[in-house]
Formats: sequence, C-alpha cells, structure tokens
Amino acid sequence: MLGRAILSASLVVTLAACASSRPAPVVAGGTRPGPVVTRPPITPGPMTPAPADFTMTPVAFDSVPGWARADMAPALQAFKRQCDSWRLRAPDAPLSGGRYGGRVGDWFNACNASLTIQPGQERWFFEGYFDPQYVLGPGEARLTSYFEPVIQASREWSPQFTEPLLKRPSDMITVDLGAFAEAYDNEALRGAPRSLNGRINGDRIVPYPKREAITPYFGQIIGYAHPADVYNLQVQGSGRLQFADGTQARAQFSAQNGYKWNSALGALRNSGRLQSPTWTNFRTWLDTNPAEQKSALNADPSYVFFQEETITDFAAGPKGAANVPLTPLGSIAVDPAYHPYGAIVFVDGEYGGAPFQRLLVAQDTGGAIRRGPNRGDVFAGIGAEAGAYAERMNSAGPRWYTLLPKSFSAPLAANPQPSPG
Repeated sequence: MLGRAILSASLVVTLAACASSRPAPVVAGGTRPGPVVTRPPITPGPMTPAPADFTMTPVAFDSVPGWARADMAPALQAFKRQCDSWRLRAPDAPLSGGRYGGRVGDWFNACNASLTIQPGQERWFFEGYFDPQYVLGPGEARLTSYFEPVIQASREWSPQFTEPLLKRPSDMITVDLGAFAEAYDNEALRGAPRSLNGRINGDRIVPYPKREAITPYFGQIIGYAHPADVYNLQVQGSGRLQFADGTQARAQFSAQNGYKWNSALGALRNSGRLQSPTWTNFRTWLDTNPAEQKSALNADPSYVFFQEETITDFAAGPKGAANVPLTPLGSIAVDPAYHPYGAIVFVDGEYGGAPFQRLLVAQDTGGAIRRGPNRGDVFAGIGAEAGAYAERMNSAGPRWYTLLPKSFSAPLAANPQPSPG
C-alpha cells in the first residue's frame, strides 16, 4: 500500500509546494537600508548578465573585492565544524547537494591542516589550500540574514504563553523526489523540490494540511510561548526556549508542512492593519487584537514543527540543513541545487551603506533561499542583538565566489547530486 502511494506521489502532491528547512527571513519594510555601495569593477563584473546555466570562472585572490580585509576567523571555525561531520563519512562519498565539490576525501587535506592554524593565520590557510572561482547563474542575487531567537516559554499553557510549539506529526510522510528523479531519469522531477511532506489518504499521498487546519494531539506539544515568538521561531527555523527556572532548551527544526511561506507580518501590512511590519509592532498588534490572532497567523499557510534538543554548546547556533552547528557570521544558507553543503563562499555585498565582504561556509538552506547560486542568508547569531542585525540586512546584487581545494580536478556536475539528508 505504501509503496503504491509513493509511486503515485508525483501525480498527487503539488510540486509547487516547496519543501525546505525553514521559511524566508523577514526584513523590516522589505527595503534595503542605506545607499548602494559603488565597488571597483572586475572582470566578470556585476553587470554581467546571469547566464542560463551555472558557471564558475577561476580568478585570483587579489581580484576578490575585500578579500585582504575580511575577518576569516568565523569561517575557519565553521569549516572545522564541517570537517568534523565529513570525517564521519567515507572519503569517496559525494558532498551533499550542489553542482561541484567532488568527494569528501578531496577536502581532507585542508581539513587536517585547519587543525593547526593559529589566530591570525586564517587568510594564509585559505590562500594556501584553496583557489577562488567567480560564480554566476540564474535566479535571484540577494543577501539577507537570520538568527536564533531566545524566547520566554512555559511547559504549561497560561494567559501569557498561549501558542504551542509542536513536534513533527506522526502521520507526516516525506517523499524524496530526488531519488525518484534519479531512478526514473526524469528531468521534470529534477527541477522539483528534492522532497515533499504529505500524509497518506487511502492509497495516495496528499499534501499536509495548511496552518489553519493543524490541530495538536496529545503528546505533540513541546511547550507554549507568545504567538509572535512562536511564529518568529518558525520563520527563523529554530530557537532557544528560556524557562522560568532558568534552564534553556533548543526548539530545533524538524519538519515543515510544505506550503510556500507567506509573511503574516506582510499580510497585515498589505491589509493596512500594520504600518511597519517589525517584530515589535507585530507583537503589539497581536496583544491588542486577541480575537484576530489566529486569522492573522493563518495568513501564512506554512507551518514548522520542532524537536526539543539539549544545548551542549551555548556559543554555537542550531544545526543547519548540513546537520552541522551554525557559526555566527561564519555560516550561510544557500541553494543546494548549486552549492554543496560545506562549500566555502565569499560574498561581496553591502550592509547599512558599507561593504559586506565575508568568507562563509554553506551549511543551511531555506524556502526563499532556493532561488539560484547568488541567493544567500547569513546566520547572524543568537539572541536579540543578532536579530536586530539580521532584520536590517537586505543586499541586492551581491557577487559570489567559491573556494575549491587546490589540485581539484572533479568535473562540474551536470545536475545536483543526491543529498543524503
């Protein structure tokens, strides 16, 4: 019965329902702060039309804008965490996702060397073990940012904590369309989301219900928090729960119902009920309009489920899609159809009217990030200060570079490689 249901999934499940590790970030007002920074042109320059196909062009480090001034310590830390994950895999295993990157073993030489690098030697390390490539491709070119919220929560419902955080439902089924694309050699399936979440209805798999139709069952509730805080966690993908006794736990992303994210804040703004869609204003609006809380949240059909985890490293962020703890300003969410998890990328954008030029490691993805090789979401860190930083980032037209291990000879993949999860 289940096998037959899975075989018919591509006909029954709406392919446009985007499966992702988390929804898009919310940017206050939807506008970019500050003026566009004029940067010295290079070849290929920022005005070069994005080709229909993904391309990487070798360049020299001295042609990468801001390379000589960038702080690379966070990227090195993120890379070391990535190497810890790679060491658990076979050397001939392909990197997860992406159209380049070769095998895990291709990166081991650099991984081993990274363990000996002292503070101040980061740039020397990356220049000594990698070669830069300029990246172009289809889709959106933009940098945004996200963070890990810390919210007040309770194990029990109270007038202050009314919205539940839910575990992944027991009836949710994940269909790996990437596996079917390879099995059937089907190009249409290769262009679809790699996985879709649904549930069984008779002998078929149908889409999982929208937010408005999700009802908790006994044993599914992790805890309760303010509705604005729970929604913020769902937008960011994970967060920390601060309980009254002083303990903390992480609400880690577990699953999403599959529907395209639609900002509840943006819906209120578009209806004229919220002039400035910031998190503070959203919270105030919900508090002053208690009878409309549910309808306001239901404007977003997307729903994220969590799993509770013990926090062992309070300086590290949650695990991203690469199953590696995120590093503040060292990790970035990417489109895994182009960049493999663990790829080292340098982005040349702007933030607050100044250049934003950083080396980052691709360790996460998101619903609004799967839009091409030049779309990224920078992990800003943990807590309110990181949240304020993330809310202000919205850089259009960034230039991207990726670093490949020296003596790298693996060919550029024609299609995204299957991701083991």
